[in-house]
Order: sequence, then C-alpha cells, then structure tokens
Amino acid sequence: MSFKSYCGLTLAAAAIAGLACPAHADTYKIDPEHTEVRFSWDHLGLSRQGGRFSSVEGKIDFDPDQPALTTAEIKIPLKSISTGIKKLDEHLTSTKDFFDVSANPAITFKSTGVRLKSDKTAEMEGELSINGVTKPVVLDVVWNFTGEHPLQSINPVYTGAYASGFSATTQIRRSDWGITRTIPYVSDELRISIETELLRTAVTTPKSEDMPKDDAPKDDAAGDIDGNDKIGRPEQGDAAPKANDADK
Repeated sequence: MSFKSYCGLTLAAAAIAGLACPAHADTYKIDPEHTEVRFSWDHLGLSRQGGRFSSVEGKIDFDPDQPALTTAEIKIPLKSISTGIKKLDEHLTSTKDFFDVSANPAITFKSTGVRLKSDKTAEMEGELSINGVTKPVVLDVVWNFTGEHPLQSINPVYTGAYASGFSATTQIRRSDWGITRTIPYVSDELRISIETELLRTAVTTPKSEDMPKDDAPKDDAAGDIDGNDKIGRPEQGDAAPKANDADK
C-alpha cells in the first residue's frame, strides 16, 4: 500500500468540489521493548559520545491511505536516560544543571503537521517540550512497515497483531531549551535518532454515510462494516498483545 495513496492524492480535487475525504486513522501504541531514542554530542572535538532513553511512551493515529493526517503524542521519562556512565546519568537527573526532573519529569513531543516527501518519507512538525520550555522541531521520518505482525506465524503472543514501524532523525540546539552548561566544550548541537515499532490498539471503521454513495457497502457480506476487512485486520477494540522475550 502506497504511503501516498489514492485518498491522499485526491484530497485537493475533493476540496475543490466542496467535498471532504474523511479521516479514519487507526490508533497505534508504542511497543516499549522495540522503541528507542538515541542522542549524541560532540565531545571536545575529539569524538561523538551519546546515550539513549530506555523508556518511551505514546501513540500515533495513522492511516496509510492518508499519511498527511498522521498525529503523534510521545512522552519520554527523564529518569530513563542512560549514557553508560553512572555518574553522568546521576548528574543529569539529580541536579538542575541539565534537567529539572522534579518540576518536569518527562520530555514530550506533540505533532502539529506532516509534509509528505515521497511514498515512504515525510517531515513531521511538532512541539518538543524540555524543562518546561516548548520549541518547534521537525522530524525526518521513514515509514518502514504497516501490516500483520511478521511474528504472527511463529509467536502466539502476536496472534492477530497489526503493526507499524518508523525511523526518524532530527537535530536540535540544546541551548534553545535553556541547557547551556559545558558549551562549547560539549556541543550545543544534539543529533537525535528514533526507531519505533507500534501495535494497533483501535480500528476506526468508516461510517457508510461518510463514503461516496456508489462505493458504500450494501451489507455485511464483504466483511467491511463489522471491522473484518479483506486484509485480515483485527476487529475494533482488539487489544495489542504484550511483547515477551520469545520474539527478541
């Protein structure tokens, strides 16, 4: 299925005609065991050092037929930071030199728009909040996969699971969020990379009145009204399975 499919390509024509192509995005929840946010900085001009956040929470509303309408809300608990250096992790989270964890315990991101670049790539604009300061950022996103979970046939935990996967990168200046300690010895610029897998938790089935009359289904025979469509998506309300060690 194309990232820029028929519905998305005809949206402008529909608007000219005074019609709207209704949004019916499904909801996906982040799989925390297969999601990570990494960051790196320049250290004294000698090398690039980095770390990661081991805990990421959130969801996206995504329809492969209308990717420009995708929305995302993400929360990253600061206590989950890991640089591989225990004393540095403690300094980052227990003092106010970098993060004020007591007042703002999490980094948050909320999308504000999506610009398609190709069938598999897009720019997602959003608001990034750190230490109570909110600034706009742009993520360069690659859509990797949407469909029945690849482990369905070998791991019963994923029976009926429907998944999506994305990669994203961005670059920020930490000083924009008031984090200035050690600049310029440790760079202002931070490179951020994100890898995430998500499991669908809710299916939004189009209402018949939202469809063009010629295309509206006449009954349940085709399996499109009750949530059982032809590509084997779970019924509305199916809970996402919890991952376990069997799939790693």
